[in-house]
Amino acid sequence: MKYAAILLLLLAYPFSALATWSIIMADPISKKIGIAGASCTYNCYGIGKIVPGKGAIVVQAMSNKWAREKGVHMLLADASPQEIIDALTDSMYDPEQQQYGVVSLLYVTAPRTYTGSATHPFQGTLTAPGVAIQGNTLATEQVVQAIMKAVVQGQQNQLPLEEILMLALEAGSAAGGDKRCGEQRATSAFLMVANLMDKPKRVSLDLQFFGQKKGGMNAVTLLRGKYEKWKSKHGGL
Repeated sequence: MKYAAILLLLLAYPFSALATWSIIMADPISKKIGIAGASCTYNCYGIGKIVPGKGAIVVQAMSNKWAREKGVHMLLADASPQEIIDALTDSMYDPEQQQYGVVSLLYVTAPRTYTGSATHPFQGTLTAPGVAIQGNTLATEQVVQAIMKAVVQGQQNQLPLEEILMLALEAGSAAGGDKRCGEQRATSAFLMVANLMDKPKRVSLDLQFFGQKKGGMNAVTLLRGKYEKWKSKHGGL
């Protein structure tokens, strides 16, 4: 009974653990905001938060909870992504162990990222209007480039934001994903999208897969299965 209770607690409270590649997107027209991420860890779901109607933040690598919450409060106060990054590089957040990504609807053309010097290679980031891509412990430097290519193609084809995020996550996986997982690419993955009027803790799309054993199926592939089931039921946001 004791161990069953512990397991239930672990399932109820997602880990904010080491993470590998993630994408934030914000659409200034629809006001939709989304995050997707994947890693070769038990659960990477806790790395990001969306503030509906405002923006989103990712704090990965060592994923400092207090840095993430500070970013959320600053998004609520309409701080710019640069102001948020400046605040989160304070030594109290151990920034050299962190990798940040911030996108704001108010400053949609100016997303910002930060990669601490103690994060694991390959690490890198790319940004575009309304988009922040960040990764560490990657198989190759092509991973972030493949993610951005998928984002651009999805935007050109006018796909829904949630579909672009899923395709971008898959592109990162196909390019090598987390180097710790080898051919498996990832053991956890998530996808969340918020509409303008959503509650922060009850967003319109919130999917995750975690706890996959190493050597098993790719968590990104398993997440795609959940996403397709969601689409068949909801028909998109």
